[in-house]
Amino acid sequence: MTYRSAAKFYDLFGEKNDLGFYKELALQSGKNALELGVGTARVAIHLAKAGIRVVGIDNSDFMLEEARRKLAKESMEVREKVILKTGDLRNFELHKSFSFIYIPASTFDHCITVQDRNRCLTCVYKHLEDNGRFVFDVEQATLEKPLASWWIDRKKINKDEMVVRSIFTRRDFGRHTCSMDLFFDVYKNGKLTERHHEFGEVAMLSKRELTDLLEELGFEIEAIYGDFDKKPYNPDSSKIILVTKKK
Repeated sequence: MTYRSAAKFYDLFGEKNDLGFYKELALQSGKNALELGVGTARVAIHLAKAGIRVVGIDNSDFMLEEARRKLAKESMEVREKVILKTGDLRNFELHKSFSFIYIPASTFDHCITVQDRNRCLTCVYKHLEDNGRFVFDVEQATLEKPLASWWIDRKKINKDEMVVRSIFTRRDFGRHTCSMDLFFDVYKNGKLTERHHEFGEVAMLSKRELTDLLEELGFEIEAIYGDFDKKPYNPDSSKIILVTKKK
């Protein structure tokens, strides 16, 4: 996703039930974490409050600006535990290793091609300590969904202003991708005052594709869940959540 000027609305629509899941695994793995696709630092700040040091990289300066704005509101103790960097999850060099690396919020499926995924996971493996843990989640594609669809949701900013988010998706089974157009319309007292458009593509990935690639690159798969409550994965799960270790 581009997430340029609309980055300021990400958290408004970004509620997820993954915080406890990632915090628990980070604490089990050690207190030295790397987040790829840190975005607005939604997860990183939560982990920092639990005493975990997090380096977060993202390729969107707009998202990182939002993350820095949020961090500025936290205590010095939390701020000191989060380091934000501009970077590409397919090609980064941090000259250090981590006991825990994670990619939340289905960010890994922005690696559209096999080459993108291979490069990303190779970088992860290089930066992961021996026996360190790598965890990520992706959306599970299902054939039952329509090829194209619209949906709309809205959130109040204050008593006078509302943000309406409209999303159009189109699936391409030939390329195994899904394209998305996101429109964020701001209304004040019923009058449109702002409009922002973002666009992106994500890969539609299968469990088999992911596990084969992970094992080929040297990761040991510890668990595969279907949701953040650690229910076992099944073909009807909405997510594929992979917990792996460096062999």
